[in-house]
Amino acid sequence: MNDVSTFSEELSRPRWPYSDTVITPESRGLRFGGKYADVAALSAGDPTILRPHIDEETRRRVAAMPAARHGNALVFGANGFVGAHLIGRLSRDASIEEVQAVVRSNAEQTAGQRLRTTLDRYAIDVDMTKVRIVEGTPTRRRFGLSDSDYIDLAHKVGSVFNCASSTDYTESYLDLRNDWVISLLRMLEFSVTSSRKHVTYLGSIGAHLYQKPDDFRRPDSWWYSGYAQMKWVNATLLGWLANSETYSVTLCEAPYVLGGTDYGLDPGRVYTFWRIVELAIAVGAIWDGPGMNYVPVDVLCEVMAANASAARPQARLVPSNPESYGHDLYAELLGLELVSWDEFVERVTLRISPKFARTMLSDNIDKLMRLVHKPEAIFPPGYDTSWCDNRRLFELYFRKAELRTSIPVPAR
Repeated sequence: MNDVSTFSEELSRPRWPYSDTVITPESRGLRFGGKYADVAALSAGDPTILRPHIDEETRRRVAAMPAARHGNALVFGANGFVGAHLIGRLSRDASIEEVQAVVRSNAEQTAGQRLRTTLDRYAIDVDMTKVRIVEGTPTRRRFGLSDSDYIDLAHKVGSVFNCASSTDYTESYLDLRNDWVISLLRMLEFSVTSSRKHVTYLGSIGAHLYQKPDDFRRPDSWWYSGYAQMKWVNATLLGWLANSETYSVTLCEAPYVLGGTDYGLDPGRVYTFWRIVELAIAVGAIWDGPGMNYVPVDVLCEVMAANASAARPQARLVPSNPESYGHDLYAELLGLELVSWDEFVERVTLRISPKFARTMLSDNIDKLMRLVHKPEAIFPPGYDTSWCDNRRLFELYFRKAELRTSIPVPAR
């Protein structure tokens, strides 16, 4: 099954029972065993239920397509933290002619103004002469574009980067499904329209929380959330397609994405990482455990861009700190005590509130981090990882972050 042609034939062969169903009519090239194959796969904890069949007509059509125009890139989620940095990285690349940035307008700003605000906020170096604003969204049919604009965009683009996603950990999978799973199917269809394009999808190592059937039966929580389930579904689908001859895809599994190696600016307490750091500061201690895996945003963007432009892009990337470290580094830099996990939970319970401890620390974070934050790091061949100086980078991050020293707790 390691042979690409054999894998492609097996992936395209119908299986029994098989209903030859499309999950959404906007992606007829991929057929499944049912319209809700993703929900069934989650319910059973069985990734094989989500295994797709590539429509034979789609295979023939794509095989006859012209080569993609790799000098023209399209970025979804361009106004987000990662997307905006990727716009900057691609615009500075001499091999890139144009960067299509998909951004929505709002009541206060045009799409272009919104992007400019984000670029300024994070001090991103960008060549705006190469950036073209596409006012649209991945959550709508044909990205909210007219039919003619959609076809024109499909003709121009050679590389697609999907950095768009919800980061709401309180919504269920079904709440997120229509936007963030169906949108991936739309992008896959777009990638085989006019020419075969390479799709890079920004996933999350949080999807690895789901490893055995019992994990899928757990009630939703901050960690075992609809967001992590959505990332698992999308990663599973891309894993099945990774070696097909019809779709060209890369799953880039990201750990915590922190500020760049130069400025160290990031969204701060939007990320769980910073909430845990603030919690540690509030109680004056952090537990003696492994440091969270992370990747600076500029490293992440460089890895995605370099891989997409390669003659044979890797199907999976896990850009992460190749050198491990522990919470003793946080303790030293922030002047905290290093305690056991049980003592850390006890301090949060006594100094903040039992209810807060039960909510924020409902799952054993130390065990979850040891499960998810693996030592594995996957980069393109020959990629220089000398950027990884954990001490220098966390000195930079802690200096730049505006951290709270107390945790506000709702009145009882």
